[in-house]
Amino acid sequence: MNQTRLLLAGRTAVVTGAASGIGRALALAAAKRGMAVAMADLDDNGLRATEAGVRALGAECVSERVSVTDAAALHAFAERTEQALPPVTLLFANAGILQLGSLLKMPISELKRLFDVNVFGAIATVQAFVPRMRDHGPDAHIVITGSTGSMANYADLGGYCAAKHALWPIAEAIRNDLSAAGSTIGVSLLMPGAVSTAIFDQADPDRAASAETMTPDEVADIAFRGIDQGDFLILTHPSFISQASARFDVALCELKRGAQVSATAFRTLVEVPG
Repeated sequence: MNQTRLLLAGRTAVVTGAASGIGRALALAAAKRGMAVAMADLDDNGLRATEAGVRALGAECVSERVSVTDAAALHAFAERTEQALPPVTLLFANAGILQLGSLLKMPISELKRLFDVNVFGAIATVQAFVPRMRDHGPDAHIVITGSTGSMANYADLGGYCAAKHALWPIAEAIRNDLSAAGSTIGVSLLMPGAVSTAIFDQADPDRAASAETMTPDEVADIAFRGIDQGDFLILTHPSFISQASARFDVALCELKRGAQVSATAFRTLVEVPG
């Protein structure tokens, strides 16, 4: 956990995927806390709506149509943000997409796009902004948007969950790399459960809302609370802990069984003359 609370007012929050849903809520939550906001997305209309909301709260902002799959564009966006706004204290690598389908049938091109946006896009966002964040002082924090799919697996969401699973060790690695380099920049993995966003609109428009569905604003409030506490894992829905626990228990049992078989086989090889 962080030992001191971040000073947010008068600093800048960067949000990718800011045109709607959790991204828009994070941008507005930052503005309410006195921060300037730099926003990126590919949805021009949604981005303008978020910008209007941020400005209505009296916050400075910049917004640009940027794809997180374009590393050069992200670096250019980071440079323009640095020139136009106060130093970046919060970085929300939030952009993400969802694709339904069995991995036995999903076209490789669709699977690659899931990883390009959800995984490589998050890494590219961090690479573009972190050097500048380090130049402006130690007090900063990175939040990568994962999912409850980062710790579980669901029918027809294998590709999506695989991408979100990858973000957990990636966030750990970024935290470890920063620490090894002497940086005190914090890192969190935000793991939302059911949220009332448009992410399923194209993939599954008839999907029924879960009884535990939260609003994006509620998720943003939880995210900022987690940042304030210095939490690495920020889970929005505590009910998913039991699902994760059951899955990890099964995995540990399988690992122990496999280890026992391997140990027995090794002893047999050693004890039986060749």
